[in-house]
Amino acid sequence: QRLTNNLPKMILRSILLATSLLASVGAFQMRKYHAASNSVRSLPTSLHSTSISIDRTAPREIGQFQEWAVQCGVRPESGFCLVEGRVDGNEDWRPPHRPAFPEELGALWVPGEMILSADRIAQEFQGYADASLEVLAKKGMQEFIPLYHLYLKVLMEYDQGTQSPYFYWMNSLPRKWNTAASMDDFCMSCLPPYLKKRCEHKREQVAAFREATRAFEYLDPWTKTNADVAKFVYNVVMSRSFESDDGDLRLVPVADMLNHGYPANAALNYDESGNCEVIATRDIQPGEDLLLDYGDVTNPAKLLAKYGFLFDSPATYCKLVFNNPSKELLDIGYEPSKLLIGTANGEIAPAVWDVMLYSRLERKRDAAKDKRAFYEAHMSGDEETKAAIHQKYFKETCNALRLHVDNILAEVSELTVRTNAFDSSKHPRLGVIRRHNESVTATFQKVRTMVEQISGVAVA
Repeated sequence: QRLTNNLPKMILRSILLATSLLASVGAFQMRKYHAASNSVRSLPTSLHSTSISIDRTAPREIGQFQEWAVQCGVRPESGFCLVEGRVDGNEDWRPPHRPAFPEELGALWVPGEMILSADRIAQEFQGYADASLEVLAKKGMQEFIPLYHLYLKVLMEYDQGTQSPYFYWMNSLPRKWNTAASMDDFCMSCLPPYLKKRCEHKREQVAAFREATRAFEYLDPWTKTNADVAKFVYNVVMSRSFESDDGDLRLVPVADMLNHGYPANAALNYDESGNCEVIATRDIQPGEDLLLDYGDVTNPAKLLAKYGFLFDSPATYCKLVFNNPSKELLDIGYEPSKLLIGTANGEIAPAVWDVMLYSRLERKRDAAKDKRAFYEAHMSGDEETKAAIHQKYFKETCNALRLHVDNILAEVSELTVRTNAFDSSKHPRLGVIRRHNESVTATFQKVRTMVEQISGVAVA
């Protein structure tokens, strides 16, 4: 049923978590925003009636958040607590477990009523957000609709300010982010090509979400058009939500404080009622942080763009980028998770050699026979034939890989000079960008040495 200009007849179910009582579920009535209140759109963020400051200097109210969580039914096991630390120069609160904790036991239990579920929000907003979803569909962004449902829900809770049942959770969240959505144009100009591409995709999502939200009639116009609010809410839902086994995208207050680690020592488990339990996946030592696996452990660029932190990965993507790769090249192994180089010693994964060789064969008119033979051998698992073709083009492949490495090193060197020439206080993300670029340089220098060692001589 579609809405008219009158008060809607349908009632959306919403999570109402009492801040001083036990968790409960209630209902609220959606109302279109009235033009009489439009004057608030001119107010700065710090003066807006939401009472949630998103200024970078705003404190994170962790004490009140923990009290609220317990009152709402969260059950932390003995020894679970939040302590302050720093991640890439920013304030961070994480949960180390003070006593030893055995594998398979639950460290934290969060009631389902508290959890923000994209599937449940889609049901609540059914018939109310159709115009917004149509905007995303026209942009070919259907795959991001679950994330947008979370975005729209958190935006509505932000708009309610102290009246929101999630106020204490929102007031505990970070205000400083190093994610793609938070980078200014200068910081974007300091990124290597692959990382820049990843960040551009995230920024495009933010812009699309903002455009879609303009069609949503149940928010203060100031809230839904404010760029800083959009970035804050997007960062929250992008970096703190995870897909469950059944495909639902969920954001779990308190459990969202767990940081990334590899290998992880904890996981999120859901029961049939939708309650979430943080389970230890191995024995945890006293004082050891509870850590989740955020994925993409071999792709630091994706972790930085999405979550805003650097991670000491054992291997990383070699940054080979081909525009419009052929189906055959994809079959050969053109996929970032396969095209890996070791960060410790510059070791080169077999898929890198395969893709580098095949990409060369695709461009050689006189190599059609070898190209077909290599592809067929790869698809059938004929390693002997593959090895023979690799040997035939070995020097050429080494030269191509060396040229790729040298180009990456030259690009990053130029970007390093650029980042060092500007003040990090004016561009707060420059620090993490510098460290990323330094890591890329160190790794690719090792790869260059490895190529020379494999070829037997310095590659000409």
